[in-house]
Amino acid sequence: MTRCLAVFHEGRRLPDGSAPFGGNSLQHGTAVFEGIRGYSGVAGPALFRLDDHLARLLSSARLLGIDHPYDLAELRSHVLTAAASHQGDVYVRPVLLTLDTVLGVDLRALPFTLVTGLWPAPGRDVRPTGAARLTVSPWRRPSATSFPVRAKATGAYANSALARTAAVRAGFDDAVQLDPDSGRVAEATVANVFVVRDGRIRTPWLADSVLAGITRASVLDLAGGLGLPAEEGPVTVEDLRAADEVFLTGTAAEIVPVGAVDDVVYGARPVCEALVEAFRRAVTGATDHGWLTPVRAGAAA
Repeated sequence: MTRCLAVFHEGRRLPDGSAPFGGNSLQHGTAVFEGIRGYSGVAGPALFRLDDHLARLLSSARLLGIDHPYDLAELRSHVLTAAASHQGDVYVRPVLLTLDTVLGVDLRALPFTLVTGLWPAPGRDVRPTGAARLTVSPWRRPSATSFPVRAKATGAYANSALARTAAVRAGFDDAVQLDPDSGRVAEATVANVFVVRDGRIRTPWLADSVLAGITRASVLDLAGGLGLPAEEGPVTVEDLRAADEVFLTGTAAEIVPVGAVDDVVYGARPVCEALVEAFRRAVTGATDHGWLTPVRAGAAA
């Protein structure tokens, strides 16, 4: 785990130790958030798919019925101000939360505000030394009939924490969670899942309690550019076990190869390695996909 570098309330940097993460959002998990990566690219520092992340943040707020004063342009301005305070690769987390200390769960009367935190991210020369070992978790994803699973809400991650903690205690790196209704593969605890069989790439479709990952969408696009057939669709545990390759995608993790799921061990991973290289070129601006928003130094208050 890494410590937070800095916290901004809207565009204003807060003194160390004064981050206002409290009130109703802490007590009841009533906050929505995003994770955004900043990279030191060939044309200078930039945030990856910033507007896509912020559009999803706004969508999460709508799904939870959260009222707030921001449009996408205002969110972009505040997040870029925060990102400009740090040189180098960074993980940026904008959060819409309420600081109100009311303990009720009616969100209509609560004022929500934007708080943005920064964490250090590994440089692009850092590569994982091994592949992840996963287990299929008994803890299934929340049902879409009990919670809007496409919202990135803080409270929903208690489910992910249960699955990850149990997996690590059992000697694994992470867990694969299943859809509560279909029993098919949904995602890992904080990442999307991809399988490769006979050169074809598939990731679970959104209908199976899957978060619409930004990195997931990027990988589907990059696969097309490499001439690799890729699709969304149902993925069963049997598909997972029969795959030639399995890998995970997420903002913090980027693309992570999976070496084993329970007792099934995977071998060579040429498709994953090709996508890792294509992704590296995309996030650094070596290839132009229109996904990078420049960060101007000196903008932080």
